[in-house]
Amino acid sequence: MSHKITNRIEDIFAHAVALDQGGRLRNTIYAIGQNIYILNSDNTVLLQFPLRKTEVPFKNPIAFHANDYDSRNFHEEDGQIVFTTESDSFTRKKSCGSPEMGPKEAQKLFKKFDPCFENQLTLPREVLSLLSESLSHVEFSAVDGKFSMIQRNIYSGAILEIERKEAGMLKLDRIVSDFGPIGLRTNDFVALFSFVDSIILNFPKDDEADYAWVQGNDAKMPLNGIVACCLYDEMGTITETKRRKTDGRQEQEDGRSEQDSDRQNQKGKSRRRTSKAEAPKKVKVCKRRRT
Repeated sequence: MSHKITNRIEDIFAHAVALDQGGRLRNTIYAIGQNIYILNSDNTVLLQFPLRKTEVPFKNPIAFHANDYDSRNFHEEDGQIVFTTESDSFTRKKSCGSPEMGPKEAQKLFKKFDPCFENQLTLPREVLSLLSESLSHVEFSAVDGKFSMIQRNIYSGAILEIERKEAGMLKLDRIVSDFGPIGLRTNDFVALFSFVDSIILNFPKDDEADYAWVQGNDAKMPLNGIVACCLYDEMGTITETKRRKTDGRQEQEDGRSEQDSDRQNQKGKSRRRTSKAEAPKKVKVCKRRRT
């Protein structure tokens, strides 16, 4: 049975396709029940778009790679997604294989995350014009109730710092405790504004967050999601790490303890450290570490 979608859902799919084709994010789209999910191939961004009450739920869950999207009329047939396009005299069908992860798994993964963070930043699209998209990621931190965004050029040593003007700080932000620095990939951060003009980023109180919780600040396009944090160092590498408890303290996957890392920091290697835990089906988007 073909599922016909609304203009708003078509818009969600189209933005996911544009991000994919533009090289910003390689995406997989999942639709199940009252929700649409978008997961990028690097498994660092997982977004949820709830359907409106006037929109028809997806009774038959579907999943397809964004780059395969071909028509707003589609259905599943023999394990493949079939997109149908019609002209006055002809009908074209495009059949595509399904992703390894299914819609139910994507939905289950999303529900594992806790959205309850105490620190909240509201950021408009305007901030993108101040960022350098050539730099790999952005650091977020807050000290004494004031947040900043920092990008570092590891080759020239230049530092780009963005702060909110005092006039808008208290109105837009809710910072209960100091946090950070917490690193997000620049591509991931910029991609969020493809769907809405303003986002709300929620951060935990410590600087070892596995992920930031994102909300779309737009009633016309409800959006919730997880953006995984990353590890950044002067060598220009981003290394995903698992953290586990050993003898009452945290140890990195490569065997170095936090004390070892601290020694390196004292020698001049500046790290912006956040962590990632394992998730089902090798998905790298991280579940928050419980304490």
